[in-house]
Parts: sequence; C-alpha cells; structure tokens
Amino acid sequence: MPDSASGPDSDNGPDSEDGPGAEGVSRSHDGPRGPTGPAVLERIELPRGPLTILRPADPDAVAFESLTLAEGVEELCPPHWARLWPSGRALAAVVDRAGPARLAGRRVLELGCGLGLPSLTAARAGAAPVVATDRSPSAVAWAAANARRCGLRVEAIAASFDGRDPLLDAARWDLVLASDVLYGVAAADALTALLPRVTSRRAAVWLTDPGRPETPRWLAGNRDRWTVRTRPLPDGVDLHVLRRRP
Repeated sequence: MPDSASGPDSDNGPDSEDGPGAEGVSRSHDGPRGPTGPAVLERIELPRGPLTILRPADPDAVAFESLTLAEGVEELCPPHWARLWPSGRALAAVVDRAGPARLAGRRVLELGCGLGLPSLTAARAGAAPVVATDRSPSAVAWAAANARRCGLRVEAIAASFDGRDPLLDAARWDLVLASDVLYGVAAADALTALLPRVTSRRAAVWLTDPGRPETPRWLAGNRDRWTVRTRPLPDGVDLHVLRRRP
C-alpha cells in the first residue's frame, strides 16, 4: 500500500442527530416503507453522535436495475447501493470526526453515494452545498429520502462518474468523497479523468477502499498530480487522502 500518514484532522463535539431511540435495526409492526420497497431503520453510531438510516429491509431481494452506460449500452446492474458497506461506514466516521472545524462551508461532492451516509455526515457538520451522486436512480431516491428524514440539506442526483456526465462537470468542489469505487480498470480510469475536472485548486479527495486489486495501480498512477496519504481504518478499510500538487 502507499505511504502511511494521518488522515483528516479530528474534531469531536457534542452534536448529534438521530431517529428512533433503539440501537441497531428498528422495525415497526408493519415495517417502514422506502422509495422502492420495504425498509428498516438502522442506527449508525458515529463519533459525534448517531444517525439513523433508512435502508432496504432485504438487500438480497432488491431487483437488478437496467441502466444505460456512457457508451449507450444497456446493462443490468446489481443493487450494491442497498447495503451499508464497511467502506461507506468508515468514510462517514472520518467525515463526522472531522466535524465543523474542517467542513463548515465547504462544497462537498460524493461519488457513488449509495444510501448517502457520508453525505449526511458532511451536511450535519455544516458543509454546503452537499451533492450526493450515484448512477442508480433507486440509490438516489433512497439517499434523498434519508436526507429528508434526517432534516439535512443534501441534494441527491443521478449521475455516473464513469461517463462524461454534464451534471458532474457543472461545478468545482472543495472536497470529493468516495467509498469503494475502484472496482475495476474502467471505473478507476474514469475516476482519474474526472477528479481534475470537478475539484478546485485546493481541493481534497477522501477515498475509502477495502483493498480492491485495482487500488495500488490507481494510486501510483495519480501521484504525479496528487499527493497521497494513506492510513488504515477498522474492518480492513484504508483511507486515502489526495490533495492537488502545486
């Protein structure tokens, strides 16, 4: 793995926001409903207080989604967004620990947001605007539902970073968040092309990764444009902090 150093600065405070009081997964008698089907409420413990996330009750039962790729090809895509993966939880904890001291007023973009947990923690810390993107319209609908129920200002948009999506090229961002997105050569190369277009001169990228085979190549290939600092997080996840070189 690349050189090791500390990640974003920590800032622990009393702020908290939460839904139902019970820890873990909460189910009513009939069960809550999400944008596309049955749901459960899962309480996520974070450094500055918990957030409760609405997620599909049975991720294995969520239907595959037909999506049009950048080349105009239709592909039946699995609903990976329906789970709260370790990399997403780890990134949310990093963002939450950074807190308002690091994030208040910063423009934040999340790529491959899934259910939107890292974006929610950024918004809770005072980042603005916060835009959560995913190529799956279903994921975007669940991320938007989570923002509404948490009372947080997060704009959820269907946009794919592995194509030249004009929605992603419309603005420059101070911080880009991504968790477990280096899942193949095509995705990694698309991320390489995208990041310089969507980041400001003093921007940072916080990327969590569970040790995908493509990750070392991607990091090595980007060191001419970005400084890279890496540190391990729990559950086999690494945090990679990238900053633009002068």
